Amino acid sequence: MSLVLNSVTRNEEGKGASRRLRKQGLVPAVVYGGSANPVSVTFKNNEVAKAVENAAFLTGVVTISIDGTEESVIVKSLQRHPASGEVMHIDLQRVEADKKIVTRVPLEFINAAKSEGVKSQGGRLQVEAKLAEVRCLPKDLPASLIVDTINGQLGEIFHLSDAQLPEGVELVALLKGEDHNQPIARIGKAKR
Repeated sequence: MSLVLNSVTRNEEGKGASRRLRKQGLVPAVVYGGSANPVSVTFKNNEVAKAVENAAFLTGVVTISIDGTEESVIVKSLQRHPASGEVMHIDLQRVEADKKIVTRVPLEFINAAKSEGVKSQGGRLQVEAKLAEVRCLPKDLPASLIVDTINGQLGEIFHLSDAQLPEGVELVALLKGEDHNQPIARIGKAKR
């Protein structure tokens, strides 16, 4: 992602301080991980709102500037207001180019409408998982994992192992053994 989010360090912490910051149009955040100490920062609300519109902000490596010093991070947690949907707090984890990271990426199901199970057998794709946990170097982090359902038949179940993995990317669940190859989608009967 080419966008650089600017932030300023903050000294005040706690609920009251965070509430005051939000009233000033700022979003409190914490940057942690790597070899440096955790840092509490604030972002401008309008910049965060614009960044969150891009899915790559939530699932990719992002560059932030803390008081002028750039760092690469991934979004680990993002809290939103339950009614307005505004971002209220962000947890960011530093990434280092030579160390593998573990994060979740979206699963993208393609060609369901062209599959025999949907097209001629009257089924429809029922997605059971939208994210998969991967482990890779930051440079190898994919925007999404593709699951091609073109050969799907009615009643067929797609598992994590059906996702197409780019080079250097591993599925965390499959590292634990074959019995962790959970179902992520199926072609089931369409409800009438």
